[in-house]
This record gives sequence, C-alpha cells and structure tokens, in this order.
Amino acid sequence: MWIRSLMASRFFNVCFCTHPEFSINCRIAMDTVKDYLPQSEGYLPYYLVLTSILAVGNSLQNYLTLHFSRRLYNGQFIPNLSLPPKSAKFNPEDSTRKFVPANAESNPKGARTQDQVTPLAARLFGTYTIISAIVRIYAAYYLHVAPVYQMTIWTYVVALLHFSSEFAVYRTAYFGPITTTFFFATVGLTWMTSQYSFYVQA
Repeated sequence: MWIRSLMASRFFNVCFCTHPEFSINCRIAMDTVKDYLPQSEGYLPYYLVLTSILAVGNSLQNYLTLHFSRRLYNGQFIPNLSLPPKSAKFNPEDSTRKFVPANAESNPKGARTQDQVTPLAARLFGTYTIISAIVRIYAAYYLHVAPVYQMTIWTYVVALLHFSSEFAVYRTAYFGPITTTFFFATVGLTWMTSQYSFYVQA
C-alpha cells in the first residue's frame, strides 16, 4: 500500500516539475536569486554564503532555546570543592575553576552533575556567531579585498581554537557533537588559505 502511495507522489512530482508553467516560474525565480548571489569566480563565495546562513540559524537558536547548545556542550561538571572558602580577598563563585569535570575520581558517589550552558552563555555564543556570519557574508561579495579576506580566515581560526579548547582543555564538549563544526571550519580555513592569491587582488 505505501509503495503505491510513494509511486503516486513521485508521478505527481514528475508531472508537476515538467509542467511548462512551472518551468517558466522556476526559471524566473532562479534568475532572481542569481542576481543576489556573489559574482566572484569559483565556489568559495557560495561556501561562505552557506556557512553564513548556517551561522544565522545557529545564532537564532541560541537566543530561543538551550536545547541544541546543551547537546553540543554536553560535558558534565560538579562544584569544585577544593577551592578555598569565601574570604575578603577571594570568592569561589568568581573563580573560572568553580566547576570540575565529573568523573569517578571527582564524583565517586555519583552526585548530581550539570553542564555549563546557561542562557547568558548561549546569548554570548549567538552574538559571536552572528558576527562571524556578517563577516563571512561580506567576504562572499568582497573576496578581492585583502582585509576582508583575512578577517574571514580569522573567523574560522577562532572557531577551531574555541571548539578545540572546549574539547581538549575545558572538557565541556565531546568530539562527536562538534564534528560538523570542525568539518566546516577546517574546510573553510583550508580553502581560503590555499586560494588566497587567486581571490585577493594585490
């Protein structure tokens, strides 16, 4: 029964897509979109547009929900009980080490753990991400301008350093969830550095 439904829908799609009126509307729409796409040679400008669109979506979700950020930064932590008590010169709440990764040694009794994602952290990350998107969208249209090109390279460097440190140093993220971020940043960085002389005008 479901095969018949699938075949019927495919038949409808083929008929609809080959309809002359649809083809004309489709061409008009594509011509309109093409006018707004970057005019530089090669595919790098389109890659920058794509990563900018993804970054805008990521930024918006950081302002709307913690769900996806908590899946990305999913390391579990407990309060750091080895910090000295509060005094006139020291407040443990102000320490950047007020949490430690939860493991068998730091949490032998299996106490409740938490991630480090807060609404404030999500909004800060969303703000950084939207700035990166703005820089990359400008670069897609102005790849020939050296400072714009260089700033865009730095957005990928900062992204790689951030996620690498969160994975290897701070232990707030595991490699699985951040793999796609590593992929896009590595591709962008490699592509841009290897094609610098092709796009940037001396």
